[in-house]
Amino acid sequence: MTARTEQENNNGDGQVLPDDELDFECQYSDNLPAILKELNISLAFTSYQAGRLMLIRSDGHKLDVNFKSFPRPMGLAATEDGLTLGIFTQIINFQREDGLLAQIKQPLPGIEEDITAPRIKPKQADKDIATDGGAPSAEEAPSAAKEPAEELSAKEQENREKQKQYLEKLYAPMDERVDACFITRSAHYSGMINIHDIDWGDEGLWVVNSSFSCLCTVEPDYSFVPRWKPHFISELVPEDRCHLNGMTLKDGKPAYVTTFSKFDSAGKWRKGAKFDGTLMSVADNAVLVDGLAMPHSPRWYNDRVYFCNSGLGQICSYQPDSKITQTLAEVPGFTRGMDFYGPIMFAGLSKVREADVTKPAPLAQKYDETYSGIWLFNLEDTGEDGQLKEIGHIRFTGNVDQIYDVAVIPYCSFPELIEASHPRMRNHFCHPELSPEF
Repeated sequence: MTARTEQENNNGDGQVLPDDELDFECQYSDNLPAILKELNISLAFTSYQAGRLMLIRSDGHKLDVNFKSFPRPMGLAATEDGLTLGIFTQIINFQREDGLLAQIKQPLPGIEEDITAPRIKPKQADKDIATDGGAPSAEEAPSAAKEPAEELSAKEQENREKQKQYLEKLYAPMDERVDACFITRSAHYSGMINIHDIDWGDEGLWVVNSSFSCLCTVEPDYSFVPRWKPHFISELVPEDRCHLNGMTLKDGKPAYVTTFSKFDSAGKWRKGAKFDGTLMSVADNAVLVDGLAMPHSPRWYNDRVYFCNSGLGQICSYQPDSKITQTLAEVPGFTRGMDFYGPIMFAGLSKVREADVTKPAPLAQKYDETYSGIWLFNLEDTGEDGQLKEIGHIRFTGNVDQIYDVAVIPYCSFPELIEASHPRMRNHFCHPELSPEF
């Protein structure tokens, strides 16, 4: 089946992006809507190439794929209480606030009608600045759209009409099927540390800092706090020396990571003559498996480490007790991004792309065509060859070529996310009761 998509083409400054340049079409197996609805889950995933955080939602009969614009979205962490996203220079927390569901299903009043945000009449100097070419904000644009059409070129009229339609959509009630609301709550500005995997542990949020080849946590007074580095990295400098990218926690602490190499010089992993990616133990700071092809996404689950041997399109596992590495599935895509719910594994696939590395992914020679999407596997069902059986999938047929991370959002099948630039941030409040201490 082909999915319906809700394209939220906000580029972060309230301006609309051209729909005719975007193709987010996808196809999915007939059973996928029922699977998500029955389990009462939805999926979130990131595509840095498309600049989107994407929510896969289900009403039990069909899928709805909702897109939110962010610069270079990468690592995702989903909990019962919220969603955390790593982007270009920030880490953003979205708090789950289902108490807002009734409000978001009502039209948003214009700012001039909103007692929480009274409009102040602008000074003439401010009007002059706007006339000189300053772009109207999402709140100001409705009035700007009322300029006489005869003063605008045909292209400008077209752009104004798109902007008007976009703003009308922002102010409209949200889908009645929405059963969870995630609203922007906070952001930490880290700088471009090349955020990859992230996850919440006993000491807060852990982040893979690929630029500095380390694992770090975040504190308000610093860009980041370095906490661990591979033994072969001699110093913390922003040179992406080994391409440390994947991380998983066990019992609230970082346990395993993946790297593309064991190099200790600036960006040398891009120029290697052979594949020597690693799966490492954090506690022992030791290499457990090497010779891997561009590995990603280690995940501790069912007393083993699952990981992607991405360059070969493989999903693998490593058992610490027996030290056995096993290939569980081979698929026609660059495997990256993984999460679980019960016996079901959700694995991300990306198309093989041209990259600035000396040795391209072997997938390019292995398959005539590679795919981008999310594949579902039943961990309790293997074939005679010992490989996991695919039980469903969603495949993108348009511009979504690359997927980085995949996260299961529990206890909702049709979530909505309100980003920081959305006008609903103006008057959608969440707070505890007043404390009687004072």
